[in-house]
Amino acid sequence: MRADLRRLLRPGNSPLVRDVDRVERTTVLACVLVAVLLIPVALTAGALTSRVLADAARAEAAAHHRTVAVLTEDVPAAGARGYAVGTTPSVRARWRLPGGPTGVGVVPVRNGMTAGDTVEVWLDRSGRPTDPPMSTSDVVGTGIAVAVFGWLGAAALLTLAGYGLHARFERRRMRGWTDEWAALERERTQ
Repeated sequence: MRADLRRLLRPGNSPLVRDVDRVERTTVLACVLVAVLLIPVALTAGALTSRVLADAARAEAAAHHRTVAVLTEDVPAAGARGYAVGTTPSVRARWRLPGGPTGVGVVPVRNGMTAGDTVEVWLDRSGRPTDPPMSTSDVVGTGIAVAVFGWLGAAALLTLAGYGLHARFERRRMRGWTDEWAALERERTQ
């Protein structure tokens, strides 16, 4: 392996070195260079993703209102009729809307809760329950995932392209050797 890598990166001026060896060396070095140059691109993509998601989370937080809801019914036992095991149950609850009126609706809860228990809910501008805005850790984690997996995907594509080109170069190299051995054999038999 080490000798192959050395031969690839430094083919030298040996008469056994073919043009295809030099082209392959240039191709491998170009793939490595592109992979290195893609690091700041991936980091920028991750940072931009985080910025966009952070702006969206702030907008959601400004448009939504957090309040406490009081459950008006017990949470059915896991596996009870109409409730699948492993899902988050939802039951009816009531809450106070900004400005005083009472809102009523279905909210997600934990198993084992009973009527009268309280749960925190997020409401949209119309007073209906909605998902909470993205947390800072969700925003940062998504940005990091975009950067890391974006670069890994690009590096994987470059690696696959490099292996594909290596296979073509190897076939060409072997064809060259075969042709030269055949020419040498013809010379020897004449």
